[in-house]
Amino acid sequence: MPVVVTLIISKLALFATRLTGRGGSALPGLIADKIDPQLAGKLSRNFTSIILITGTNGKTTTTKMLVEILRAGDLTIITNQSGSNLKRGITSRLIEEASIFGRIKADVAVFEVDEASMPAVAEALKPTHIAILNLFRDQLDRYGELDTTAALLGGVLSHNKGAQVLLNADDPLVASLVGRASKGHAQFFGVQASDSKRLQNDATADSSHSPYDGTPLIYSKNWFGHLGHYRSADGSFMRPAATYSLKQRGLELSMDLAGEKDVVRLQLPGLYNAYNALAAAALASKMDVKIDVIKTTLHATRAAFGRVEHFAYNGRQIYLLLIKNPTGFNQVIQTFLQNHNKNSSIMIAINDNFADGRDVSWLWDSAVEEIAGKQPVVVSGTRAYDMALRLKYADRASDVHVDPQAAFEQAIRQTPQGGTLYVLPTYTAMMHLRKWLATKVEIGAFHE
Repeated sequence: MPVVVTLIISKLALFATRLTGRGGSALPGLIADKIDPQLAGKLSRNFTSIILITGTNGKTTTTKMLVEILRAGDLTIITNQSGSNLKRGITSRLIEEASIFGRIKADVAVFEVDEASMPAVAEALKPTHIAILNLFRDQLDRYGELDTTAALLGGVLSHNKGAQVLLNADDPLVASLVGRASKGHAQFFGVQASDSKRLQNDATADSSHSPYDGTPLIYSKNWFGHLGHYRSADGSFMRPAATYSLKQRGLELSMDLAGEKDVVRLQLPGLYNAYNALAAAALASKMDVKIDVIKTTLHATRAAFGRVEHFAYNGRQIYLLLIKNPTGFNQVIQTFLQNHNKNSSIMIAINDNFADGRDVSWLWDSAVEEIAGKQPVVVSGTRAYDMALRLKYADRASDVHVDPQAAFEQAIRQTPQGGTLYVLPTYTAMMHLRKWLATKVEIGAFHE
């Protein structure tokens, strides 16, 4: 069917979703894919660069950082800022920006992509750049074990030989994918030094064995999970040299971008955000953006929705901290909860909807024993009692309110005036809370 006809039908669907208030709907892309599965490729053929960012953690934040840097570098960008990272969501975004004749006013496309959707998205868009941030256990009901995800992403690299590839040197499984990329087309990013201390109860080292012979890796530095500096006992496999690297001291990052060096001060805490910033900086550097633009933009970048969002409510400071797997949960604990005081409180909201992942067994791999203080935690969501049981085994008291709004109000009541409430929701719980909070406080739209 002609592109014009497909776009008319899809744009009518887009208009209908907006009338019903479903601004982030992937319905137009779903309809378009049924009519013309090649539409996404047809709409993206005139972009000078197409950058796909994937991995378990950090996709949304890294994409946001990169988009802001590229825009500061005077490039016109299209991106999936709503976080809809399946093929139909990306197709919907292209439809939204396209004229009725299929033209999109953008130089560069930057899309975060769900790992399982990478084969379909890459086949449709033919990326010029692919970044793989990390691989951790996440939604085992959807992805299966990490070897399966790694093999899937390796296939993407093998089928996109012309793409420039950026891999995390500190993740053994990700680093091992270099052999699937075209020779000379892959580079690495990684952390050289950090003042971040690994949690004692961190049990998320999912790839701490050599992907070639299965022998345990020896770590000289281990930041969290299986990320760090490693080698096999016989030296046949080791962390590769990173073309793009940093040394972290708190919020201060000393970056080396292929020889260009500068110090970047982030507003976003945590070593995991340092990794996100480095990946974004590396991709921007590969796009010939100057390091001073990268530095200034990263310093000004605020959190993506639900990721370290900070706002005031009823005389308290609120931090909204998305959690979706044990590694992400542990990084939130390490960055925010390991030293929280008596003037702060915690709410955890666990849902098991499709977008969250049905399997919540990952809660047992979270290091909740290292949450400071003994004041009760308020738990909520469809799996509130699973979270309460996990906390009980960590000798932590909890108040259960399945309804997130009731839980939030309870958490506010037990937070002193001037104190801080840390809210840790899974994805759908976060979206529900943000929609409700938007009626009470000034908080940006979810796609901002």
